[in-house]
Order: sequence, then C-alpha cells, then structure tokens
Amino acid sequence: MTVMPPYGRLTERYQQQMNFSWKKSMLSSLFLSLSVLLPGCGEFMELQVGNSISEQPSFPAAGGVGQYEITANDRDTSEDNALIIDFNCLDEGTGTSYTYDGETLLISKAGTYVLKGSLSSSQLRIDVFEDEIVHLVLDNAEIAPANGAAIYVENAGKVILTSKEGTENILSDGFPSRKAEKACIFSNSDLTVNGSGVLCVYGYHFDGVRSKDQVKIIDTVLYAKAKGDGIRGNDGVIITDSFTEIECEGTGLYSDSQKDIVAVQGGSCKIIAGKNAVSASQYVSVKDCQTDFYSIWEPVACSGIQELDEDVLK
Repeated sequence: MTVMPPYGRLTERYQQQMNFSWKKSMLSSLFLSLSVLLPGCGEFMELQVGNSISEQPSFPAAGGVGQYEITANDRDTSEDNALIIDFNCLDEGTGTSYTYDGETLLISKAGTYVLKGSLSSSQLRIDVFEDEIVHLVLDNAEIAPANGAAIYVENAGKVILTSKEGTENILSDGFPSRKAEKACIFSNSDLTVNGSGVLCVYGYHFDGVRSKDQVKIIDTVLYAKAKGDGIRGNDGVIITDSFTEIECEGTGLYSDSQKDIVAVQGGSCKIIAGKNAVSASQYVSVKDCQTDFYSIWEPVACSGIQELDEDVLK
C-alpha cells in the first residue's frame, strides 16, 4: 500500500498534535514537551473494533516462535448489511442491537456497524458473546468520552475497526474512572485495525491501543499519541503494509506474555518513545519496512529471537 502522509487533510484542531519531528536532534526537546503536556491532561485536552478463513502467515517465524495468522476477517473492510449509527442523531433508548443512555453506547449484538458523526462525552462499549465478531466502520467519526476509553471491548471473539476510505477518524480517551480501561482503545479480545482511511488515537491518560490478546494493524494509516505505550498486545502486535506513527512516553510497540511477539512487515513505521521503540521477550521481526525508531532506552528490546533489517537500528 502506498500512502502519503495526510497532514494537510487533518482537521485544524489536531494538526499541531500530529506535526511530529523525526530528527534526532529534536528528541530531547520533544520529550521535554511530552513531560509538560501529558501529565497536565486537562490543559492538553483543551487543544481541542464467527469463524475465520485462515490465510498463510505474512512471513515465516524463526524456529516456530512468533507464529500468527492474517485471516480474511482481518482484511474485511466491507459495509455489507451494516447498521448505520449517526452519533449526531443518537437518541437515548433500547434497540435490538445497541442501547444508549447518554453516557454509554452499548453494542450488544454481533454484526457490522457504520459509525459517523461526533460522540461527545460518551463511550462506545462492546459486549457480545465470546465467539462473535463486531465490525466497526468509521466514517469520519469522532469519539471523545468524558471518562474512560473511547472504545472499550468488554467481551467479543474479535473486533475489527475499519477506517473508511477517504475519511479521518479521531478517538481520544477521557478521565480514568475504571482501572480496566487502560487505553484509548482497550479490548479484552483480538483487535484488528484496517482500512484505507486515517485513524488518529490519543491516549491522554494511558496507552493508545491495547488488547489482552493480539493487536493487528493491517493495510491502514494509524497515528497514536499516548502517555503510556503506543500499541500494546499481550499476545502480539502484528503490523503489515501500514503507515504507522507513534509518539509516547512508554514503549512504542509492546507485547508481554509467554507467547509475546512484535512483527512489522512492509509500509513504514515511525516511533518516538520514552522507553523502547519496540519490546517483546520472545520474538521481534521488522522486515521490508521503512523505519525511524527514536527512543530513550534501546530501540529494540528482545531477549529472544530478533529478525531485523540492517537499517532498523541505525
């Protein structure tokens, strides 16, 4: 996927936040800025995610470590049979697929949902059966809850978050009110982000994107700015053919479990991190990807297998 940075098309409200500098000489001043902005979240806020059809792994993992799959569901960006939810016309009440009480939009049925408009001061929560899939298609959507994660997946088999072609979608978390919601996008299930649109994620209080299982970033454009880690998947962070930029006080790409992996292939990945750019104990692979990793600690932390292109650590 060939993607040009969409800076010129981002809303004026967020242009300043997304105008990153990738020069090493600017690293010290950038982290000084982070130390001022991120702890003072109030001031910063004023700146105004069934069955799978398996494909082959994107690339073979050394010694059997780091195995993963990219499925047909992971690549699904369609809106077939979708239910449209316009945040600007959302009324309180109970339906067959979702409910809204003024503070929480709860999706309780598997399926595809097209989300558009602005969901201000409210959270999107997903609670379906643990073998079901929820597919959210973002169509110029903005979610900015007063409290907690912008999107919180309580139960699901998988959640797919698609940025629709030609759209810019902005998610930001609110004041932390529940200890479980430690990210702007937090999922207790597998989480996939895809689509040819743009997704901007602001974790003002914790991580940007986080899952207790795997996080997959597939053929998309994703910006994440976070007080904690940028993208964290306990059982793995998989990025393929995507344009990814991360700025965080913690680790850029982080996996932490007995089968933890970070695998990046194709596209480009730029990270400015207060700890490591990438961290996983078992397996880290960065292949055929244009990278810029700037970090306070070592760029790649892995005591297991590392498969890195020659220029990754330059």
